[in-house]
Amino acid sequence: MGFTVPEKEIILKEGAAPVNIGTIEMEVSTNTLDEVKVTSKKAMLNTSIDRKVYNTSQDIMAQSGSASDILRNVPSVEVDIEGNVSLRGAGDMMILINGRPSPLMGKNKAEALRQIPANTIERVEVITNPSARFRPDGSTGIINIVLKKNTKAGFNGNVTGNFGNKERANGSVTINYKTTKWNSFATYSIRQDERNRFGNTDRKFTDSITGAVTGFYKETFRSKARPLSNLLRGGLDYTIDDKNSIGISANYLTTTQTRNDVLNRTFFNKNNIVTSQSDRLRNAPAIEYEKDATVYWQHNFNKEDRELRIEATASSQSEDEKNYYTNNYYFPIKKTIPDFNSVNQIEYNQQVTADYISPIGEDAKMELGYAGSFIQQDIDFYTSTYDTSAQKLIKNMLLSNRFKFNQTVHAIYGTYFKTINKFSYSLGLRAEQAFVKSNLVSKDSIIDNQYFQVYPTIHLAYKLNNGELQLNYSKRVNRPEGDDMNPFTEYIDPLNLRAGNPKLLPEYIQWLYNYYAKIKRFGILNY
Repeated sequence: MGFTVPEKEIILKEGAAPVNIGTIEMEVSTNTLDEVKVTSKKAMLNTSIDRKVYNTSQDIMAQSGSASDILRNVPSVEVDIEGNVSLRGAGDMMILINGRPSPLMGKNKAEALRQIPANTIERVEVITNPSARFRPDGSTGIINIVLKKNTKAGFNGNVTGNFGNKERANGSVTINYKTTKWNSFATYSIRQDERNRFGNTDRKFTDSITGAVTGFYKETFRSKARPLSNLLRGGLDYTIDDKNSIGISANYLTTTQTRNDVLNRTFFNKNNIVTSQSDRLRNAPAIEYEKDATVYWQHNFNKEDRELRIEATASSQSEDEKNYYTNNYYFPIKKTIPDFNSVNQIEYNQQVTADYISPIGEDAKMELGYAGSFIQQDIDFYTSTYDTSAQKLIKNMLLSNRFKFNQTVHAIYGTYFKTINKFSYSLGLRAEQAFVKSNLVSKDSIIDNQYFQVYPTIHLAYKLNNGELQLNYSKRVNRPEGDDMNPFTEYIDPLNLRAGNPKLLPEYIQWLYNYYAKIKRFGILNY
């Protein structure tokens, strides 16, 4: 495409009369191009009124790592050596998958994040002050992992594998098949890891009345485990017509491991003279299962961006942990004594949501919705102690217990977004009614608790010439879980006891967040 101009020599001299060069005619010039490539790159990090978005396409770890590896590179997010995630230095946050609570992100979320292949993640959203549309759980905010939706027709697949030191390895296989109406996908991943732990405990005993030192205690701890995890994910979407679509997806995660612990214990009197020395050995095989299924229906209205989505999820999580102990006494010398305990825990969870989104004009949007959460948890703790006369382990009725926990939360919400020139704002309100029942089965006692709470959210943003100024406010909640409300003492270690409180109420947090994003060539600087 273009034009050519015929060559013509023109000589101009100083002081000479003007020269009329006449009409210059251009000729059309055509060229045949082999190909034209138009490429673009998303910025690795950008911001919106209520979140920071980290696009994984520029991250090399997104090609072969896991979700945990991706999160390590996200600003304000930290992942420790065991895969535990923290946001702004605190671990009390909520992790969503595609904007929805996922059963995989429960107690075993560290293992699940290690199993999700990084190449299936499109972006990670850090929502420090979420709008009323999201659950207010998690005092420090929300991490939302958005998975890719394959738009390529036909059959596609991906295979990745990683090997590391300490005999660590993981691999995954992802396949996808898409037609005009159908889209199906499946992912299988496996991970073998090694976990070595070391720790020290130092205590000082004092008289409760005089405060005088009566003795000291020192403990060294080392543990080794090699967990093996398997994750299977799959789903199917069907486009009924240009207005309606339905789908189903499911996850299945298993983790097996055997922990071997050694605790060296030494007691001293007030003069630092050894009074007792022993070892406590632990062999603890454990297996965990997590499975869930989700179905949805989405309706798109004639008006652009107006939609209604109804979704339901059912899940179950189970844990079976056995602890075999051997107590060896070196000073004073005593007979070796065994003991045993086990924890069998199962949780059922159901979630129902209905979300309606509607634009209002060209610069405003409204969101309305309902969310219901239903949890049933059963914790069975069994312990046996050594009977010297019978010379065998016998169930300890005083230390064994069973606890059931039920929680139902109904929520409705509404949010309103508006943009006026360089200024934009979002106002939201979420109202929740919670019903909690603690069943102390071993004591034949039931404790009921209920509470109502509203959670307002405000987001303000003003665009500057080279950045954006934000001021956000939200109210958050930290709800006690079943373990926190279980009043029975857990005697896994007689010197480190733990018990909950069935009358425990939620903790509420008020967040006021000021944020300045200055756009630079290679990213965003936060102030």
